[in-house]
Amino acid sequence: MDTSGLVAFVVFSLVGSFTPGPNVAIATATGANFGFRATVPHILGVPVGFSTMVALASLGVVGVLLALPAAAGAIKWAGVAYLLYLAWLIARAGRAASDGASGPGRRPLTFLESALFQYANPKAWMLTVATAGTYVGDRGVAAHAVVACAVFGVACVASLAAWAWVGAALREWLRVGRRRWWFNAAMGLSLAATALWMAVAT
Repeated sequence: MDTSGLVAFVVFSLVGSFTPGPNVAIATATGANFGFRATVPHILGVPVGFSTMVALASLGVVGVLLALPAAAGAIKWAGVAYLLYLAWLIARAGRAASDGASGPGRRPLTFLESALFQYANPKAWMLTVATAGTYVGDRGVAAHAVVACAVFGVACVASLAAWAWVGAALREWLRVGRRRWWFNAAMGLSLAATALWMAVAT
């Protein structure tokens, strides 16, 4: 990857990481409900999960999988369904119920959950395919894949840390009245809207 290609990829990774999406919604909601420290496993798990996807895409595994209509459809709809489920959990997080259920509505995602979640994240699949197809190339695959994973890793951490900080900064303000309820409802709806958009657009 030459200098101009690297600069273009850095911009691409920053835009892809900082723009709203499932990981951003989860980081912001987790920061608001549990504090910044609780988002650290998510912040670290996302780039690890995404990097494994880029590595598999660079080896051609993802291309073969997505070339099969049944497999591509299963990945897409399973991801959309899971995003809608997460949206429901987040939207309910503002309620007083404490029945011990798991998920971002009851507790923060763990490192492993965040890493594995990338495989159900339609936005992560789109970024993976774009990265492998446009920036990794056919020559020097291993070196380009390492660079791509490193750049996206830094971009992911920076983005999620920033959004988690925004969420954490709102914690005190959200304690007043029903503000937390409305905030979580809005975050859940935004995640649901993202899932539905991805269902239609991809």
